[in-house]
Amino acid sequence: MSYDRRGVLGAALALPAALTAGALANAAPAAADPGTVDAGAWTPLVLEPGVTPNAAAVPEVRLVTLAGTTFLQARGLITCNLVADTRIGRLPDGFAAPTAYVRTAAPRNNSQGINACRVEINPAGSVTVFGANSGNPITWVQFDSVQTIWR
Repeated sequence: MSYDRRGVLGAALALPAALTAGALANAAPAAADPGTVDAGAWTPLVLEPGVTPNAAAVPEVRLVTLAGTTFLQARGLITCNLVADTRIGRLPDGFAAPTAYVRTAAPRNNSQGINACRVEINPAGSVTVFGANSGNPITWVQFDSVQTIWR
């Protein structure tokens, strides 16, 4: 006896699809629950000497909690002249520190085809920018794209 493999496979796949379609047709719609979003206030970063905030876009951070997960959001722009991995500031006083190192990427000046740097916040609250060197200095960093899981 010979079996057509396509026919057997088609029949095997059709049965679960038919059962699922019937179950979906009779299912009650899910309740529309957007969840609770708790967004904290924007608070300015405390910057190191030599790191200048943009007057129109001061670097700020806030915590947003959604469905039990806390995220860090940042915004703003700094100008600087970083020629090595450098601590650029720290979290504001009273801001909840992360429970582990938090790392994310942020846009920077485009130099030699490199247009992003790593931003890291350690459990003590220090904010460090990585990726600069004397041949490829970082002259500005924008934080608007920084959104990462906090805890």
